[in-house]
Amino acid sequence: MQDLERGTNSGCNLLLVEDEFDLAELVEQALVDQGNEVTHAYSVFEAINLLRDGQFDAAILDIELRDGVVFPVADRLADLGVPYLFASAVYEQVVPARHQRARFVAKPFHIPQLQEAVNATIQKGRLGTQPNG
Repeated sequence: MQDLERGTNSGCNLLLVEDEFDLAELVEQALVDQGNEVTHAYSVFEAINLLRDGQFDAAILDIELRDGVVFPVADRLADLGVPYLFASAVYEQVVPARHQRARFVAKPFHIPQLQEAVNATIQKGRLGTQPNG
């Protein structure tokens, strides 16, 4: 559902994969403030398990997590047709070719910048233009 006054996508079910607790809390609140539901995973393992049971409209992925890099999660999202973006302090160049069409937001970022990127990713997914790996 789109909020025409703010140009945001509200009511989406989002997966946030971020292992920095303080940042995750800030990002989650910003996305909830836009009317979204956010499910938070702190690890690759947890995110993969959530994708087995849950359905998401989009995902926000940190690249380096405590238990490894997030690319297996991105692979699964691509297989499921779920749009995703990367929000990371890791250089964009480390993103494998199969995921380079996904949006990349460099840390540190401003919350409105991330919100805009999430909204664009959701819209892109709704238009069916998300890369499938």
